[in-house]
This record gives sequence, C-alpha cells and structure tokens, in this order.
Amino acid sequence: MHRVYISKSNDPAFNLAFEEYLVKTSSDRDSILYLWQNENTIVIGRNQNPWKECEWKKLKQDGGRMVRRPSGGGAVYHDLGNLNFTFISGNSDDKVQENVKIVIDALQNLGIAAHFSGKNDILVDEYKISGNAYFIEGEILCHHGTLLVDVDITKLSNYLKISELKLKSKGIDSVRSRVKNLIQINNNLKVDTLRDSLIDTFLSNINDKETYYIDENSEIPFKELIKKYNSWEWNFGSSPQFDIQLRNRFIWGEIDLNLFVEDGIVEDVKVYSDSMDPNFSQNLEAVIKGIKFEKSDFIMAVEKMQNERKSDVIDWLKNIDF
Repeated sequence: MHRVYISKSNDPAFNLAFEEYLVKTSSDRDSILYLWQNENTIVIGRNQNPWKECEWKKLKQDGGRMVRRPSGGGAVYHDLGNLNFTFISGNSDDKVQENVKIVIDALQNLGIAAHFSGKNDILVDEYKISGNAYFIEGEILCHHGTLLVDVDITKLSNYLKISELKLKSKGIDSVRSRVKNLIQINNNLKVDTLRDSLIDTFLSNINDKETYYIDENSEIPFKELIKKYNSWEWNFGSSPQFDIQLRNRFIWGEIDLNLFVEDGIVEDVKVYSDSMDPNFSQNLEAVIKGIKFEKSDFIMAVEKMQNERKSDVIDWLKNIDF
C-alpha cells in the first residue's frame, strides 16, 4: 500500500511524534510519504549539543521551539516557508537514492533542475535547497529532509549561529552550507504547489494508494511520543558529553568554573578561585554538582549558599548566555 499523510499541524513535537509512530507501526511492505511543516523551529540531530549548535535561547525568547530528532546530521531551521518530507519503507541499499530521485523529479516537473550532492544535500546551482537524514529501526527505513521554498534566511542564519560558549563537545557539529530558496529559482512556486508535485511523483502509476490528513483534532494514539518530544529529557538530557569553562573576575577575586556535563546534568565540577575565603570553592562545587545545565537551576543552587559573595555570582550567571 502506498500511503500519503499530510499534517495540518505546525507543532514540531506533534509532527515528529507522528513520524515515529508511523515508523513503529509500518511494515516493510509499506511505502509512505509524509509531508509536514513546523513553525519557527530549530530541529537538531540525534547526537548534537544544543548549547553549542544553535541560538535556541534567542529562538525561545522569540516564541520558537527547539526539538531533537531521532536521526543524525546537523541542525536545521524550519518555518512555514519550508516543506518537510519523510519517506518510510522497508530498508534496502538503494532506497535513499530512490527517494531522492522522487524529490528531484518533483522539482524537475516544476522547472527546477536539482541534483544530489552524494552525501546529504540536494543542490541547485551548488546552493543547498534540501538537507537529508535518515535512521533505521528494525527493517524500516525513515528518510526525511527539508525543502527550502521561501524560508526566512535571516532567521535561519541568526538562529543557527554557533554558540559563543567555550565548550568541548563529543557531539556532531553541523556543516554550514550556502543555501538558497526555491522561490529564487521559480518565482511562482508555493509550498502547496511543491507538495502536490511530490505527491503526484510519489504516486505516479500507483493504483493501490490512500491519502490522509492529520492534526491535533484527529484520533492520536501517540500522545506519549508527543510528551517525549516536548520533554527536557529528550531535547536537552539526551545531549552528548561536554566540558565547559566559565570564568569571571570580581572585586574580591577570580572564579574559574570547570564543568563536566553528561545528559544535560553537571556530573562533575571543579572551581578554582583566588578568593580569600578558603571554603568558597568547595561550597560552590557542592551546590552545583548534580543540577541541570540550565541557568535557572544554577541561580537557584547558588542562592542556597551561605556566603556573602553569592549575590555577585548570581548577577554574573544572569548575564551568561547559556
């Protein structure tokens, strides 16, 4: 059975949860095309460090979301000028190439000549217009990607800036590429037009086919998966190990704060200071170890210290971008 699913939701947790649900409930005889859009969202790869990869804090301040996906690869920005596609099927050696050909043929039908980079990108005139990633669960291949139709490139560039935090991460770094919107190539192109072309190309010469629409008002047996993609534990707690050094000089001395963070938790901490208070470093280490690597958690932890210098430390922490 060839099936097409179109999400009418722009919620990244809903859309990624439904994608995972399709993977878990499909057989290797199925062939599925799932089309979806997220609004003002950063999606990071399975093995990426959000504190290093993107400006997720600024995105959050602007009302956006950051969500981790189950596939590898780099961070991407989604808005309603972007169309996401997912192919779900049995796994085979050449299946990704077959899927990419569907995308390229759909673009060709709209007068856009594209080609596969041989790695993870679809290019037009050597500009990236689509990034691809995939994962395999059992016998099922999930291959998904983006198509930049009319994305806000300024926001994309601003939110995907590499963080200025000085940290050493064991995660996978994004590869920065030159990008271009498809509307710059075909001025009349709309997301709906591209969606229709993808569907027509996918279902070409197929008799056994169905198309479904889904959103939050549908019957959804994947509520637990939505909770997963909304959770701190998945989006931040699943981050790779990293070391970070935070340093500042106060009137009363210098703090050199060295943290080892694993799964988003400060597992070890060492504080160096030339403060005249002999107990200051040990007290600060004691309240920080074991907390989440979150600014609010740091501030609450330091507030518990019985030390006259804690207000200076709190003011410093409030101004650090993490």
